[in-house]
Amino acid sequence: MKRKSKSRFRVAVIGAGWAGLSAAAHLCTKAEVTLFEAGKVAGGRARSLSVEKSEFKFLDNGQHILLGAYHSVLNVLTKVGVDVDSVFFRCPLQWHIFGGVNLQTKDLPAPFNLLWSILSAKGCTTFEKIALISQMRNLQKWRQNHTVDMTVDEWLRHQNVSAKWVRDFWHPLVVGALNTPLRTASLSVLANVLHHGVWSRRENSDYLIPLQNLTTLFANPVLSYLKKHQARVFLETRVPRLITDPSGGVWVNDQLFDAAILATAPYHAEGLLPENTPPFIQAAYVDNEYHAITTIYLSYAEIVTLPSVMTGLPNSIVQWFIGRGQLGLDGREVVAIISVSETVGTLSSQEWVQRAHKELLMICPYLSAPIHTQVVTEKRATVASSVNRYHPDMAWLYHQNIYPAGDYLHPLYSATLEGAVQTGQNAAELCINNLSTKG
Repeated sequence: MKRKSKSRFRVAVIGAGWAGLSAAAHLCTKAEVTLFEAGKVAGGRARSLSVEKSEFKFLDNGQHILLGAYHSVLNVLTKVGVDVDSVFFRCPLQWHIFGGVNLQTKDLPAPFNLLWSILSAKGCTTFEKIALISQMRNLQKWRQNHTVDMTVDEWLRHQNVSAKWVRDFWHPLVVGALNTPLRTASLSVLANVLHHGVWSRRENSDYLIPLQNLTTLFANPVLSYLKKHQARVFLETRVPRLITDPSGGVWVNDQLFDAAILATAPYHAEGLLPENTPPFIQAAYVDNEYHAITTIYLSYAEIVTLPSVMTGLPNSIVQWFIGRGQLGLDGREVVAIISVSETVGTLSSQEWVQRAHKELLMICPYLSAPIHTQVVTEKRATVASSVNRYHPDMAWLYHQNIYPAGDYLHPLYSATLEGAVQTGQNAAELCINNLSTKG
C-alpha cells in the first residue's frame, strides 16, 4: 500500500489516557489524527469506574487531587471548552493531620503564604516550626546545588528531621505526591514537585478536587473536541507491534501514517516498540517498579463532618479522608485514600472497608456502619518515583517517527496527571515540528 499525496500529515495516537488525549487535542488542528484505544472508555488510569448500579454520586478508579500548578491540564480543559471553575473544588493549601499538625496558607504572595502557614501552625512548638522552615530552605538549596540524587529517607536522616515531622508532614507528603515509600523515593522528584507546586506562585499550591467523574470532566470533552476537528477515534481497538516503513512512515493496524505517538502505559508499550528498538530504550519500558493505590468509597446514614475537607490520620493505613459534603456533594459520602497500598498486604474488599471505617471512627466516632461501599485498587497505579530512575535518550525512536508519551517519562515529576499531559503535548509538538522539517 502506498501513501496518497495529501495536504496534511497523518498521525496515529496510540492510547487514550491523559497523555494520548492531550497529544491528540494538540495535533488535531495541524494534522489528520487517528486515535486508537484498547479499552472501552478513554481516560487511562484516571477515568470513571464502570459499575452497573452505584449508590454514590460518582466513582472513579481512584481519587485524584490536582494542584493549581497543573497549568497544562487546565489549558487543555479550557481549550476543549470546559469551564474549569465549575468542575473543580478549589481551596488554598491546607494540611490537617488529625491529632497532629494543622497548617493553613494565607492569601499572600509565595513564599510568604507558606511561611505564614508554618509560623501560625497548630499542633507544634515554635522550635518545631523553625525546624520545618529550615528543612524547606535546605531542600530548596539542595535542588539548586546538587546533581546527584538521593532517597528522601536518606536526606531526612541527614537533616535530623524529628519523628513528628516525618509522621505528620514528610511521610504523607511523599507517599501522596510520589506514591513511593520514603526509603526509595527520589529527593530530586520531590524537590521539583515542591518547587513548581508550593514554592512558586501562591495559587499553584491550591487543591483542585474534581466535582464530577474524570471521564465526564476530561476524556469526554477532549473526545468531542477531536470529533469536531474530524479526528478519527477507535475505542476497543488493539494495536499490534509498530512497523516502520522505508519511506519513513509507521504502519499501525495496516494503515500507513507519517508518525505515531505511543502513549500507552509502559507495560503495554513494550510490546508495541519496533523489533529492532535498542535495549537501552526498551529498558525504560521493561525495568519499572510499580506501586498501587487503593481508594475506598464509604457512604453512611449520617452526615460525615471532617475537621478539614482533606483530613490526614497519622500512624494509619489511610493517609487521607476526603469529605464530599465539604465539596458541596453528598455529605454522607467520604473517600479514603491509601497510597503505596501494596505495603499494607493483600486484603479483601470487606477487610479494606473494615480497616478504613475503624480509622474513620477515630475522627467521627458517631458514625454507624457504612451502608454502601466500593473498593478500587489500581495495582499499577504509578511507576515508582525511585531515586536515580533511568530516562534514556529517545532520539532513535524520533528518527523512526515514533514519539513516546506518558507520565512515567516525565523527567521532573512523574506519576502526575500534569506530567502525563505535558509529555503528550511535548510529543505532539516534537512530532509536527520534525515532520514539517523533513517536508
